[in-house]
Amino acid sequence: MAAGPPRRRGRAAAASLVSVAPVAIAWAGSGLLAALLLPRLHRRRLAALVPLAAAIAALLSLGGGADLIAASAPGGLALGRPGGGLVLLSALAATVCLLLSPPPDSGEVLVIAACGTLSAVALASGSPLTWGLCFAAAFALFGVRWVVSAPARSTLAAARVTTLGAATLVAAAPFLPLDAAAVPPRAHLVGGLLAGGIAAGFALVPLGGWVSGGARLLRGASLAPWALLLLPAMLLSCQPLQATLPVEARLTFAAILLPAGAISAGWAALRGLSVPDGERYPRVLLADLGLVAMGLATPLSGARLGSLLLMITHLCVAPLLMQDPGSASSRPRRLAWAALSGVPPGPAFWGRFALVTALVTAFGGTLLIATLPVAGAVLVIAARSAIAATAATPTGSPGRAARFAAWVPPLAAVTVGLLPAAAVHALLGVG
Repeated sequence: MAAGPPRRRGRAAAASLVSVAPVAIAWAGSGLLAALLLPRLHRRRLAALVPLAAAIAALLSLGGGADLIAASAPGGLALGRPGGGLVLLSALAATVCLLLSPPPDSGEVLVIAACGTLSAVALASGSPLTWGLCFAAAFALFGVRWVVSAPARSTLAAARVTTLGAATLVAAAPFLPLDAAAVPPRAHLVGGLLAGGIAAGFALVPLGGWVSGGARLLRGASLAPWALLLLPAMLLSCQPLQATLPVEARLTFAAILLPAGAISAGWAALRGLSVPDGERYPRVLLADLGLVAMGLATPLSGARLGSLLLMITHLCVAPLLMQDPGSASSRPRRLAWAALSGVPPGPAFWGRFALVTALVTAFGGTLLIATLPVAGAVLVIAARSAIAATAATPTGSPGRAARFAAWVPPLAAVTVGLLPAAAVHALLGVG
């Protein structure tokens, strides 16, 4: 009788996992068809159908309620409820981004489709090696595309840093999973390798210069593979690490990410106060990624909830704010910046509040010295950007679909801010 409930929970968790094959096939198949046919038909604007097809596949195959740890257990290529929800959100965000961006060429479409496929497989994989290889391949493709699009030192650094960073995840794979009896040197090595890979993917100091440099040259669809596909997949798949790693590995993991995240958040927020309007959003994203990296250093549920809320917030507003400031009307941009400012009831406020509360609970009030100035600087950046959006000169006359799509990101963010806990539960099955 005592063994009954665990078996029922195991069967329920297994039933909530679905195959990632439909989503991966939709990403890869639609990407190949679009890259081959749309340029010949002179219909490159229809590239937004590629992520839309993946979103439909993710919606039709959305699983049940397996939590993050249950979904990350060893097994086949199966998406749990959090992974399926994230694939759906990322695909919808990429769809809106392509609607707002200039028509992409075949190379951009192929890279977006490849990164979408690999990020979905990484979320579904129960194998640490497959997980690391997916990110390594995706970041390599992303980096090569940046170098081809805008040859420069910053784009070359993007290709080098992200690929080598993902390679450290592959290097950690042979040692995973670690049990409590693992010898300390091995545990510390694995914790360091995982933290290094995450630091490169999150663009933390001293590995984050490639984002700020590349954002000066590339916008919109060029940033989408990282900001909308790879970054959310890495963030979600790293959430269970504090619950699954042994103590020694967790200590090394936290000892790297906590100071790196604090320095990154502070530096990005400080630089965001002085950069031009078109470069402000990447700085705010980097500041929030620093806070999220700090949150990975603690197993408290509040840190996880805050990280997921910030991820959802940026998935909502990034398709609009990654574009050139003059590509959309000022009102949607002002509303998007208000949602990102940290003023309640904006979703960014709830995410940062949950993260800071969890960090102070875990490590003491000293961390307020690092986190509160970041929140204040982001508020100033958002206010300046909202004012600049009013004075921005439109660079063209967007079509009806683009005008409608420009309102989707801020309205989605406002909805998440009004119902934060319900939104996380409905979208990711967490909470």
